[in-house]
Amino acid sequence: MPRSRGAVTVQPVARPTSEVVMPQEDRTTALPPVPPAGSRPDIAPPAGRVVAALAVAVLAYGLLQTLVAPALPAFRDHFGVSGDWSAWVFTLYLLSGAVLTPVLARLGDRRGKRRVLLATLAVFGAGTVLAALAWNFPVLLLARAVQGAGAAALPLSFALVSALLPRQRIGQGLGIVSAMIGAGTALGFVIGGLLVDHASWRWMFAVLAGVIAVAFVLVARWIPDDASRRDEPQDVLGTLLLSLGLVALLLAITQGSHAGWLSAPVLGLFLAAAVFLAALAVAEQRTQHPLLEPSVLLQRSMLLTHSAAALFYAAALIFFLLVPTFAQLPAHGPEGAARGFGFSITAAGLLMLPSALLQILVAPVVPRLERAFGHRAPLLGGLVLVLAGSAALALWHATPAQILADSLLLGAGAAASFAALPSLVARFAPHHAIATANGLNTVVRTVGGVIGTQVAIAILSSHSVADTEVPGEGAFTVVFALGAVFAAIGVAVVLFLPRSATRS
Repeated sequence: MPRSRGAVTVQPVARPTSEVVMPQEDRTTALPPVPPAGSRPDIAPPAGRVVAALAVAVLAYGLLQTLVAPALPAFRDHFGVSGDWSAWVFTLYLLSGAVLTPVLARLGDRRGKRRVLLATLAVFGAGTVLAALAWNFPVLLLARAVQGAGAAALPLSFALVSALLPRQRIGQGLGIVSAMIGAGTALGFVIGGLLVDHASWRWMFAVLAGVIAVAFVLVARWIPDDASRRDEPQDVLGTLLLSLGLVALLLAITQGSHAGWLSAPVLGLFLAAAVFLAALAVAEQRTQHPLLEPSVLLQRSMLLTHSAAALFYAAALIFFLLVPTFAQLPAHGPEGAARGFGFSITAAGLLMLPSALLQILVAPVVPRLERAFGHRAPLLGGLVLVLAGSAALALWHATPAQILADSLLLGAGAAASFAALPSLVARFAPHHAIATANGLNTVVRTVGGVIGTQVAIAILSSHSVADTEVPGEGAFTVVFALGAVFAAIGVAVVLFLPRSATRS
């Protein structure tokens, strides 16, 4: 029987019998099947406005990834704290974002993604304003914890693209919106460096608050309600176990390079994380309305997609964070030390600008690659480019021109990977849990990035020149090669994804 939506009657589309058998490699489309009735508005909003509003929201999230990195020494000097304490400005945001992202994404699937995205942007903006006004260090840390809510803008935006756009425009929309992740991540260092060098770190947060305000207004004006509400109880036990497990895991990873990976506190944190996350996997299979459904958490295709995301971001963050660090090293340091370019923070940030611009150009092309070569191709190709760029960076980083050439490979690979991941999540996740699945993918990617950067920092510390904290000659070669290793493992993981369009 036809289904009725108000005054509009939608007739089911008959499919030829020949379409029942899928080709070995799905070359038809990388877009998810049409969501069930009730998940889309009766009148489709203009696709351009939807994409523009969500792109600005995701840009704010991308900027937050690296915006504070150039300012960590400024925080240390301004508030008179140690380097270890100033690092908590970065760490606390990661912890808060990891806990809040899956909870807010799940809430979006249950209560409406537009409504939760607006609330998320409001909290994100409030935390950013508080950071700009911070009158002491504890207030700054509190503000950074509140800013962690901004990470949920990513999965909610991806889910809204899938819910609101016409089916033939979803792939392009996901590509454009996802381009803002890499572009924002690269631009964050550029903007942060300019403001720290020539103004104040407070202006850094003021600029971000402006971007968030624009995103809030555009979402409020251009994004309609996306779905009917589902009256489901909150999974309190699942939320508690996930929060404890992620906090223990990220604390263990971030403290391992300082306290020692085999120290009792770090090993205890790793053990606690394993216990909490194992208990979560058991509990989520026994509750009627889980925070993370088994299909989102344990299904083979989703596990492979999450693993590939973690490996990709481990390689990508080594590039995004350590290339500017290398460029700022003096060209003539202590004997046996790594030789950088002696760049200012601003110049080091500008070195990342071509990569950011390239990502904006490459990501919208990804849907065409999916249609031409199958749903695995963009992520596979992206990881291959990240592998090639990381290997080139390990071999050739003696001049700024060499790093620029290497960064173009890495930028193109990052753009393809960022754009491919939400499409794969939408393909393999249940239709009613796309925001939840993207939320988990965001968290897993963050964990992968933290692992990559912390292992790289540990390598740099272990290869430092005697009696200094300056990395030794060849240390950066090792960490850039580490990025290539992460990408290579990611390539192998993607090859195990199912080749057909059906869920495994």
